[in-house]
Amino acid sequence: MKITLEQGQGSLEFTLGKEKVLEVIQGKEVPKLAHDKICDIIDGGIRACVPTDIQNKTCAVIIPDDTRLWARGDLFVPRIIKTLSNLGLAFDRMQIIIALGTHGDILTDQFASLAGTYCTEHVKILNSAGLHPDRLVNIGTTYKGTPLLVTKEAWEADHIIIFGGILHHMLAGFGGGRKYILPGIAGEASIRHNHSLAIDKNGHPHPLVRQAKLLGNPVNEDLMDGANIFLKEKTSCYVAVAANGTGELFYAAVGDVHDTFMEGCRALDHACCVKVPEPGDFVLLSAGGHRADGQLYQATKALFNATNVVKEGGQILFVAGCEQGIGNPVFAEGLKRFRQNPEKLGQRLVSDFDMPSYVALRVIDILNRFQVTLASKLTGEQTCELGFEYTDNINRYVKSLSGKGYIIPFAENILAQIKR
Repeated sequence: MKITLEQGQGSLEFTLGKEKVLEVIQGKEVPKLAHDKICDIIDGGIRACVPTDIQNKTCAVIIPDDTRLWARGDLFVPRIIKTLSNLGLAFDRMQIIIALGTHGDILTDQFASLAGTYCTEHVKILNSAGLHPDRLVNIGTTYKGTPLLVTKEAWEADHIIIFGGILHHMLAGFGGGRKYILPGIAGEASIRHNHSLAIDKNGHPHPLVRQAKLLGNPVNEDLMDGANIFLKEKTSCYVAVAANGTGELFYAAVGDVHDTFMEGCRALDHACCVKVPEPGDFVLLSAGGHRADGQLYQATKALFNATNVVKEGGQILFVAGCEQGIGNPVFAEGLKRFRQNPEKLGQRLVSDFDMPSYVALRVIDILNRFQVTLASKLTGEQTCELGFEYTDNINRYVKSLSGKGYIIPFAENILAQIKR
């Protein structure tokens, strides 16, 4: 059978004997929503959620950065702004804040890809202040001890609109909703403390910090508390979207931040959490193309989603464009330095936590348990230096596969699990 796995702006194509494929895992066949329909949902939802005197308020629209391009902010953020304008809110009383966490600032010439040209022409757009202490304000402390430092411009707004996608997340259980506040618009100290809850005192990953897990997940519980503190004295809503197993948007809703988030999590699980009867000898996966695989650091989300359905020691082909490179130097250094001694990295994280090193720790665990070949734009030397195996001939690699396995064409969107 012919297999196509997206890689950056292109794809890898090869043939694999049908007898070797246990299943092509793509999630349930939920119909995609037309973009016009999503815009209608956004328009009606915004109108229902804004205060009656919105024209006298100030509004901050919080949106994702360039690691969430699949949410199509370029199409839908303009609809939010146009609806607010139609309700009487002046453009100079609105602003769009890009939720960066600790990611680097987005350049102004990239703003249109996140929020659309209409927004760049009418509304002030700014990066959040995670790495800029002079633009942070301290608004309290969560019950788990996280100091809540947030972007000043967001804190000063009367009405908050969060726009962004819901997806499975290795740390928070699900990305989206409350996560656009912490870590989204929060300061580095806040983010580091929250994320440090993912590691136990012995340097081991917390067992309840994983995809699709909210209850008992200390990271998620802290995120919820942080969002409640931030939103307590404000009016707010969440404009949520989610993608199905082939990367098409199938879900859109607007409403209370937490209620809409939870509804979206249930919809996402229904569409994208796929259970199979047995682990395979191999899995061939793609992060899903250029909207998900620009850099290796972000593309690893797809890798984490897929490893549950491979036998220990099995083969994994990880297809990711990585046209922007590795994406995070701390992550890269963690892979290079601690591949043979992950315990040392785990102990360091107990006293000095940082997210890129934690992701490196989790990736090292996968590299040590499976045979992971990375097919990307990175050179063979770069690939092997990071601990992955390398192939320059995909057809030869596929012919070498033994046993039977799974194909996951859009692994960032699919959480594959074994039936229990």
